Amino acid sequence: MPNAIYIIAGLASLSALAGIVTLYRAWLHTGVQPVRRWLGWALVVVSAWGWSAVVGVEYGISIATLIVMLGVFGLIALNGDWPSGPPRQDKHRVTTKPAPARAANLIGLRGIARCLAVVILPALSGVAAGLLFFGVANLVDSSRLIGAGFVAITFWTLAVVWCCADRKLLRPGAALVLFLAASGLYLLPAV
Repeated sequence: MPNAIYIIAGLASLSALAGIVTLYRAWLHTGVQPVRRWLGWALVVVSAWGWSAVVGVEYGISIATLIVMLGVFGLIALNGDWPSGPPRQDKHRVTTKPAPARAANLIGLRGIARCLAVVILPALSGVAAGLLFFGVANLVDSSRLIGAGFVAITFWTLAVVWCCADRKLLRPGAALVLFLAASGLYLLPAV
């Protein structure tokens, strides 16, 4: 029986990697390819199910997610194709060039704004989402704490992906600041 566990775990890992490759190929080609997309997601879910059958649900989903993340990083590293969004098109604007000292200041300010929008705001938003779940959920304290951690990490990851994918950092930045303010105002009476 122990050999069956290793076989199931190996098949679950292969399923995750096959799902990643299928999703990558579906997103690589232009046009609608729903069969490849759904097959890729189904293989990832089968991987989580397989690992959950081997080590339990709480560890199985975590291991399957870890395998998917490592597989994606490996695929990106092997291809050398780092995602950078759609190709930029030059806009023909007639502007005067700023003085070199002012241009250096603008570049420095943009770097600080990007760091704030991509690193700090998503992390704070994840913490706020976790606190919001903890404050709103009507569960046992241990379940609230575990759920808050899960919600915080998930929200933080989604916020980082959104900030990295959007060309204009003002949209995700403003939405995350608005979320922080709204969740703070909602939780303020509870304190």
